[in-house]
Amino acid sequence: MTERRKRRAAGVVLQPMKRTGRQLVRTLITGKPNTVLYPYQKLDLPQVYRGKHVLDFNKCIGCGNCVTICPNDCMWLEKVEDPELGKVERPGVDIGRCLFCGFCAEVCPTVALHMTTDYELADNDRQRLRLGSADIRDDSFGATFMEERQKRLLPVLDLSKCTGCEKCAGECPEMCIAMMPIDRTGRKKPEINLAKCTSHGKCAEACPEDALTMVEVYESYFDMPEPRLVLEKCTGCGACARKCPSEAIYMLEMPGTEKTLKSGKKGKPKKRAVFVFEKCVGCGRCYQACKFDAIEMPGVKK
Repeated sequence: MTERRKRRAAGVVLQPMKRTGRQLVRTLITGKPNTVLYPYQKLDLPQVYRGKHVLDFNKCIGCGNCVTICPNDCMWLEKVEDPELGKVERPGVDIGRCLFCGFCAEVCPTVALHMTTDYELADNDRQRLRLGSADIRDDSFGATFMEERQKRLLPVLDLSKCTGCEKCAGECPEMCIAMMPIDRTGRKKPEINLAKCTSHGKCAEACPEDALTMVEVYESYFDMPEPRLVLEKCTGCGACARKCPSEAIYMLEMPGTEKTLKSGKKGKPKKRAVFVFEKCVGCGRCYQACKFDAIEMPGVKK
């Protein structure tokens, strides 16, 4: 046997004995073994541990981003009747299929979904592992949770109040606001480049109609897709606006699209959808609600 092989064989025997002896001495001195008497004793887990899900009903907007991003398809949206919130949609989770990756919590735009340190989830009935929204509801958990997601103060537009006066664009020192015309409406709306925005708030101060307000929003870990309207196919039904959980879609009238009635009078003008992308969370609910293929969202399932 060569010298090299002898050293390797000695290492295989001596290295584990060295580690064992070091651990024995440390235990004798401190009197604290490395093991715990589970289930009578339990380890204190870090707050970032990914265990059972909890949901804050008041923060959740029912966008379904958690359902869309789930790699195991173990989440779903269910309709719930709440005495305070009324009829809402909230997610449920099958922890028997969940791989506890935490994507659902990371993609949540309002940080309503959290992963707790509760890991004792075993059961002898698979049906009891399907937790509905009521089973994971905990509106008080968020108050004690140490948030890791960063917040930014950003201007958010209420298009129903905006008159297109352009004062916000004129006051912005970063020149990150551009007034863009809205096709076939004769109006303009400010489009904000959020990547350039420094959160100074001068645009909101300059707005005479209070259409711009500074709101604290959570930064996203993911680049969510944005909807694109195909105006030629839009019928103005408003299904997309009704389904939007973040109120990012407005229906605006298009002058000149009125139909002449039998009485000779002109009817109401046709409406079109307008998106305010500062509010959009990229959930795709508008795309799924549109029956006329007037909204395109690459990568989102119909």
